[in-house]
Amino acid sequence: MTLRVRGLTIDHGAIRAISNATFNIPQGSITAVIGANGAGKSTLLRTISGLKRATSGNILWEELELHRLQTEQIVRAGIVHVPEGRSVVTELTVAENLALGGIWRSRNNKSDVLAAIAEVYELFPRLGERKKQRADTLSGGERQMLAIGRGLISRPQLLLLDEPSLGLAPLVVEQIFQTLAELQKSTGMTILLVEQNAMSALRIASQGIVLDQGQVVIADDARAIMNDTALRYAYLGY
Repeated sequence: MTLRVRGLTIDHGAIRAISNATFNIPQGSITAVIGANGAGKSTLLRTISGLKRATSGNILWEELELHRLQTEQIVRAGIVHVPEGRSVVTELTVAENLALGGIWRSRNNKSDVLAAIAEVYELFPRLGERKKQRADTLSGGERQMLAIGRGLISRPQLLLLDEPSLGLAPLVVEQIFQTLAELQKSTGMTILLVEQNAMSALRIASQGIVLDQGQVVIADDARAIMNDTALRYAYLGY
């Protein structure tokens, strides 16, 4: 399914975070949303997932008007948001955190939840090695793997990822991004990726969206954005 954003405007009180944004996220794509701090990237994801209400405009997931739905309804529609900050429950083990990702499905789909957990261990072998450890004993990279893995337990059709590389070593970032690319290729999942690490994100993306002060500057092929020196210099600072 295609995610369609039309004329989306989002305000934080008197501050306009997103202004009249219009773009499509094609089914089965990886789309990287890039831009400087304060560009509105995280606010965009929070609004798609229902954590923030739009001031005006539409967010359409085929026939569903996401801007009218509650977060739980959006999750049940196949959209999962992994926020920035490696948000896991530190007092719980790896296995317990993953089980939380399927809590709303386990009553009717317990066997599939268990299968999904096994798939996450296969995708991120380090988590399998540490399944009995508390999350607060994990490294930053392992916590990010756990946050992503927990999001995958509900088998989303659209995965919203906010700054998965934040604060991680370059080698770990490369590993996580490569895993995301392989995941998309093997499952056909649509991924909307918000990133400060623009080049790493664009390398695995098919489409890029550049935000500047809440406005969509360009939505184009990821390679075209990577090769546009003037655009990169003006909006991405390199």
